[in-house]
Amino acid sequence: MPGAVPYATWGVLLRSSIIVPIYQSPTVLSLFLRSLRSTIEPDAELILVNDGSGPEAGEMIEEFARTLKAERADTLTVGTVHNTTPRGCGQALNQGLLQARGDHVFFVDSDLVLSPGWQSGMLRTLHDHPRAGMTAGVLLYPQTGGVQHCGISFSETSGRHLYLNARPADLPGAPYRVQLAAFALFAMTRRVRDDVGLLDERYFNGYEDFDYQMRARSLGHHTVIDPRVTSYHWEQRNGVHRASNRKSNLARFWKTWGGHLENDVVPRIVDTLTGEAGLDRYVPVDLAETRTDATDVWKALSDASLLDRHDVLDHSTKVGGEGPILLAQVLPDALLTEARPLLLLVENFVRLLDNRMWLTERLRVRTDDIVIDLHGNRTGLADLHAGCWPGVKVR
Repeated sequence: MPGAVPYATWGVLLRSSIIVPIYQSPTVLSLFLRSLRSTIEPDAELILVNDGSGPEAGEMIEEFARTLKAERADTLTVGTVHNTTPRGCGQALNQGLLQARGDHVFFVDSDLVLSPGWQSGMLRTLHDHPRAGMTAGVLLYPQTGGVQHCGISFSETSGRHLYLNARPADLPGAPYRVQLAAFALFAMTRRVRDDVGLLDERYFNGYEDFDYQMRARSLGHHTVIDPRVTSYHWEQRNGVHRASNRKSNLARFWKTWGGHLENDVVPRIVDTLTGEAGLDRYVPVDLAETRTDATDVWKALSDASLLDRHDVLDHSTKVGGEGPILLAQVLPDALLTEARPLLLLVENFVRLLDNRMWLTERLRVRTDDIVIDLHGNRTGLADLHAGCWPGVKVR
């Protein structure tokens, strides 16, 4: 395991060191650099690590560095590193860490479209939560504006993206603690960096960020998500051999840290329903494929005296794959006209969006049906009806 490596001792400490690992197409990189240029704030050191992106991207990076130096020479320092072949995200970040001399260290992916205030917002979060030492921003899908990533929550056997596909406005109103977060838009204090050292390069393009945070957690630090800090994230060009190494990366992570992870997704789901008046009137309907997690949810709700798990109607065997769940084909007709409100559990609520006909009929009977999912979301069926677009097929 890599040990702690001291900061570079030359020069005066800056407020921020921003490390950008780049394995990216020129088109997406151009969008990122434009947003970085307009949002980066003073008293910062920018370290651009080109991890074998090719000559066109390399020229773009150098031109960007020259422009930024000319425009902001009094408030920013800019450095570039070029790898002729890709070494992987972990090595690229370590190259930046060995040069970083700021009092805070940022990791920023090159496929983001950064929003104004991201840098000062994350500094504010670290200042307001001094015991945390680490923070991450909320990543949004450029296609929909929905939440792509705002922390990882765990069940007994798997991790899930917390509040996946939720509207940003539906996230908690204040910064909240998570077990882990992606390094796509991430910041930590100098103390965390000095305590933990470099990333473990045995992970190749995956899970090195989770391993790093677990090492930090073992030393008393933790990660906080600030829902006020958001940026769009394209999820493009995650590095060579990422898919091929996923199993070995995941196995290494679970072998090392599996016993230290907490089942926090079920308590989050219970919290979304705690205080709901008359929940025992609802008809619980199970449409979730991950049976262990679904069973845990119903048991926890029953243990909290919110409902009786023996009343659950299990229609999960009629649901398969990751596509839309067509309620007219999955649920019996009797539930369409059920006089009592429904409580539906699914893997993720967006899989219920393609149900315009069924939802229209159901809303004539009840408007207070609730959907919960295994990512911690809670929404109303009426809200899903409003989100049904008339058509998306191209013919």
